[in-house]
Amino acid sequence: MRMRIGMVIAVLSLLVPALSMAGQKTSIFQTKHNLSVTGTGEIKSSTETRVCIFCHSSHNTSTDGPLWNHETTSPGKFKTYNRSTMVSRAEQPNGATKLCLSCHDGTIAVGAVRGLSRPIPMRNVAAGGEIPQGRASRLGTDLTASHPVSVKYQQTLALSNSHLRWPPLDPEGRVGVDADGYVQCTACHDPHGSRSERYPFWHKETFDQVCQVCHVF
Repeated sequence: MRMRIGMVIAVLSLLVPALSMAGQKTSIFQTKHNLSVTGTGEIKSSTETRVCIFCHSSHNTSTDGPLWNHETTSPGKFKTYNRSTMVSRAEQPNGATKLCLSCHDGTIAVGAVRGLSRPIPMRNVAAGGEIPQGRASRLGTDLTASHPVSVKYQQTLALSNSHLRWPPLDPEGRVGVDADGYVQCTACHDPHGSRSERYPFWHKETFDQVCQVCHVF
């Protein structure tokens, strides 16, 4: 009997840490957004040890985003998502989407930060310091093949479509529109980490959990 109890305790001791980690967010230090010399991805600095500096700074920042330190992409050059079934219109990138595309549109050097005369030296980037052609992380300026971003999600528009949910429903408050009512990259993605073991920078553990905040199937 004691042996059985001991075995049960041993098994539980192995399960509890795994269960406690389920759904927890990974740290940015363990993601490809750690662009410092300690980064886990192929694209990372050959000299810079600071992690946050690639996007944020405490001083001399841009008003484009919270303590924003990276050179920001310019709207007007993007081909936006457009379908006849849409009840709203995707605008030129604004808000958090514009910040994400400052690296991911492939037109600006990954190491281009404010306050430096030249970009931070990076490994495995294109000649101009940008994300190279052919990498999945280089989204380009044609946004027609991905989920629409910088699109207003309003009550009247949502209620006019039986497949949309109003209001968006996420009890945990992770998925949803920004303060101005726009669906941005950050509606689904967390640039600082992921709560999914399968999908990087994902707000939830599965696609369905994210999609069903706004969509009804």
